[in-house]
Amino acid sequence: MLLTNWRFWLALVVSALFMLLLLYQVDLTEIRSALLGANYLYVAPAIALYFGAVYFRSVRWRYLLSPLRIFPVSRLYPVIVIGYMANNLLPARLGELVRSYYLARRENFNVSPALATIAVERVYDGVTLLAFAAVSAPVLLLLGQFDGGGGVSRTAWILVGGLMVALFLGALVFLTCLAVMPRFLDFVQWCIRIIPARWGRNQVRNLVFAFVEGLKVLSSTKQHLALFVFSLPVWLLESSTYFLIGYSFGIDQLFSSVWVFMLVVLLLTATSNLATSLPTAIGGIGPFEVVAQQTLLALGVGASVGAAYAGFVHLIALWLPVNLAGLALAWKQNLSIRQLAGAGGKPEPPPEQIDQPSERTGQSVEDVS
Repeated sequence: MLLTNWRFWLALVVSALFMLLLLYQVDLTEIRSALLGANYLYVAPAIALYFGAVYFRSVRWRYLLSPLRIFPVSRLYPVIVIGYMANNLLPARLGELVRSYYLARRENFNVSPALATIAVERVYDGVTLLAFAAVSAPVLLLLGQFDGGGGVSRTAWILVGGLMVALFLGALVFLTCLAVMPRFLDFVQWCIRIIPARWGRNQVRNLVFAFVEGLKVLSSTKQHLALFVFSLPVWLLESSTYFLIGYSFGIDQLFSSVWVFMLVVLLLTATSNLATSLPTAIGGIGPFEVVAQQTLLALGVGASVGAAYAGFVHLIALWLPVNLAGLALAWKQNLSIRQLAGAGGKPEPPPEQIDQPSERTGQSVEDVS
């Protein structure tokens, strides 16, 4: 049961603490005024743009899976929507496991390679967001947009930024080495030998080999570049959602031109989503709002207006629509939240897929010793 899962309660506590921190900094009367004064005509097209971003996620996932099997985008789109819904409702980003499990169940595919492609996807999400920040932040700094101050010091922003760069680039290097360097894979196998046999050493080794099969798309510089290009429309469309909701709340009027506001949106998209990259809260609720509000505060937007905007764009434009769509698709497929939670905890690959030959080793995963 989800309610007896300690990870659920830990994530709930983290979300609650961040939301309390946010409420401590704002005036509820000003938030109410910001919400009442917003122009909600922009909300529907903003949500449509977000689902457009999900479509391009399906296109990118198709490319990631293409060395293993070609899937129609129409088959991958509902899998991604259900996975995102599960990510929003389950703790510790279990939606990633749910998505790989559901693809395995729906398409008779192996869970571990699917999970490997999702890991690559997440790394490239981070790399693309870091690129957004690297483009927008220096220009905004030169334009004097950070003179508004804020509750977080410039040193803290630099430290957090450096940590994120190290995290995502380190993950990208690790996955690439695992994909293209046999000696690196040999080292990983040597590390696996440390695991006692009674703790499932052979199972771990089989899962690692199956996981590496899903990293084939990282085998060349050209493919890395293609993944980055595929990631751009995903995040440009999602940032357009932030842009339109910004118009709803009149935040664009606080900046000198639409071009400056576009740079603000790129930076906001980067910081708020990087804050939710670690599995610390359910659906990123709490960390997203606090970091988005602090970003806007540093750029001169009022604390309460920034909090109202951050909460609305996250909960109403990003969180709620995909959850409703995911629940509808899950209901259509006769899947329950309990089933999805169980899938996230214990994904099992289809047995007939495990014994497929590994291109790297020339042996089946079961035969590797």
